[in-house]
Amino acid sequence: MMSPHLQAEQQRLRAQIDAIASSGPIAPPNVRIEADFLNHKCWRLTHTTLPVRERELGVAGSSRHRDWVERIHRRDRLKELEEELAIVENLIERQMRTESIFMPDAPTISLGDSVEFDGKVYRVQDIGLRYLRLVDDHNVVVRCPVESARLLSQSIGG
Repeated sequence: MMSPHLQAEQQRLRAQIDAIASSGPIAPPNVRIEADFLNHKCWRLTHTTLPVRERELGVAGSSRHRDWVERIHRRDRLKELEEELAIVENLIERQMRTESIFMPDAPTISLGDSVEFDGKVYRVQDIGLRYLRLVDDHNVVVRCPVESARLLSQSIGG
């Protein structure tokens, strides 16, 4: 079972990612805004494949400059949200894997208990880490995995 808190966080992050992605264009990776080396009052895009004329943004606060600042902000915010979403999804996946490891609380089998294995009734003679040594009414000894034995009745004092 998935944690409802993790599921809610996953949905919240996906909704935020969708909202940002639909709010406007996103800057390509590595594109930055830097001061123009010839005119320090003007700004330009760096690390881009745009033609030289399209790299010029003009003075700070111009519509083109603000547009690219917003694009870069959206890109950086999306990257951050996608990293958070990956963490939450990894936690969900880990939780789902871990659940299958733990079995529901089963009655504890003790020495002398009566158990069923392969359709026959046995008494528990020895308990190992993974296996039980069982004895039937004719003193036939059988070894079985712990999870394969079904407890029928507990011995007196058990």
